[in-house]
Amino acid sequence: MEGRKLMSGKMVSTGTIQVDKLLEKLGQPGRYHVFIYILICMTYWIVIFNHVIMAVYGRPPPHHCTLPKGNFVNRSIPLEKGKPSSCKVYENFTQVYGNETVPTQGCSDGWTYTLEPGETNFVADFDLVCDNKPLVSLATTIYFCGVMLGGLIFGTLSDLIGRKPVFLITLFVPVAIGVGIFFVQSYVAFVVLRFFVGVCMQGLQTSGLVLILEMFRPVHRTKAGLITELFWGSGVLIVGVLQCFIKDWHYIQLAIALPPVLAIGYIWIIPESPRWLIQKKKFKLAEQFFIKVANFNKTDITSSISDEFAAVHKKEDGSSVTHYTILDMFKTPKLRKRTFLLFYIWLSIAVNYYGMLYGISALPGNYCLNFLIGGFVEVPAYIATIFLVECFGRKKILLLFFFVGGVTCIAVRLVPSVTGYGLDISWLPLVLALIGRASSAGSFAVIPLFTSELYPTVIRNIGVGTCAFWTRLGGVLFSPILLLSDYTFRAFPFVLFGVMALLAGLLTLLLPETLNKKLPEVIEDAENFGKQANDKSSIPEEAENETSDDTRL
Repeated sequence: MEGRKLMSGKMVSTGTIQVDKLLEKLGQPGRYHVFIYILICMTYWIVIFNHVIMAVYGRPPPHHCTLPKGNFVNRSIPLEKGKPSSCKVYENFTQVYGNETVPTQGCSDGWTYTLEPGETNFVADFDLVCDNKPLVSLATTIYFCGVMLGGLIFGTLSDLIGRKPVFLITLFVPVAIGVGIFFVQSYVAFVVLRFFVGVCMQGLQTSGLVLILEMFRPVHRTKAGLITELFWGSGVLIVGVLQCFIKDWHYIQLAIALPPVLAIGYIWIIPESPRWLIQKKKFKLAEQFFIKVANFNKTDITSSISDEFAAVHKKEDGSSVTHYTILDMFKTPKLRKRTFLLFYIWLSIAVNYYGMLYGISALPGNYCLNFLIGGFVEVPAYIATIFLVECFGRKKILLLFFFVGGVTCIAVRLVPSVTGYGLDISWLPLVLALIGRASSAGSFAVIPLFTSELYPTVIRNIGVGTCAFWTRLGGVLFSPILLLSDYTFRAFPFVLFGVMALLAGLLTLLLPETLNKKLPEVIEDAENFGKQANDKSSIPEEAENETSDDTRL
């Protein structure tokens, strides 16, 4: 299989050009790779800003029904759990005496909100409370529908016109859309613009990660893919800082929309993927890329690069192209079983991660501080995961994350705030939520690597890309699930998240471990993978696995 690279469901010959060997000669990973890697990883912040910002926008401020002049809250609004109702008012204020039961009605005159000086609130601006509360969830769902559509559009487009054009388009177009959101005066306009931001965010994430992974040799791609998660976690932390210090949601919107303006130099700095150039037979541009990198890294191999490409210009490789499709994921019994298991596991991870992230608003304590701490715990979780998967394997670590995450998720809304002995343990739900959050974040980091190693080389990108679709579906589903707490019982969404995680852990037991195993190359290898005692890896670095080009929602 040497000299061949999977792209868009095809095994494409790279002729006599051995890309990984050239990359190795460049001092891989050299200074140029690290430089470009950091620049692209910084765009992950833009993606995570937009993915989680509705957790900030969607938080309702204290509110109650607007009352006619001369009426007081304690005389006009019924109590619910010892506090004035947010959504009801007595029908006839003048008839409220003592303990009499008086009919109530909805807020026909609108709502009065309690805001800090200088604060504006998205929910208050559009009156998304009481009967309108589901519209907050709908805005989140529609955004992630855009993300789902973006995965379908830009995955194909990046294969057709290149990774760099898609990367730049989806980096800069959302600036204009994001500024437009700053000026919106209606909920419908907000939702429509957010939908198109979602479309672009998936294109930005996918094309950026592909650019990263296709610049590295296989031996470095595992760590390169996992380290990107650190930028993801730190992005959540940045959103937490923004919402703690900026009280006007319009200016938070500008803060997450404008950063790409500072990246205008990316137009000239970010390169096209050398593998895509070679696949499309743009050998002159590919040669220029390698020479540029060699000069930047101060490695004296310019002549060998020129010789390598000169040979290709004289005689282009005429080997045939073998086509593979999504149907090949279901071709054999074991591969088919693993595919269905992975579909559910990816869905479960996405629902749990976003459910825990957005659900933190329902926990006791200061929301700003809770959100900030939640972002903080993700960073060490990702760092630990990088080392744990290499020491204990992918399967064991996933099992650990699913078990811990599932148990804490179920417990988070079931534990009482005060014990039977009167001891205040109101801090415990937050601690459990943070442990669950760290576990779901770790699962999100492990599953792309694990999945890419389970599929054979010939359908690896197809397999992981198709599985990643289920994370986008999870992004669409988690918000309506959180809303079910208003129609069932308070703990229902978290219990459901926990049960899904525990079930995913049980299903993981049915998958083989991949650590230090020779990875399958063809479909027959995948069918036999995991049942042979002698499949310990003895392959060189160049034959190691490729990490997914589409790892997270």
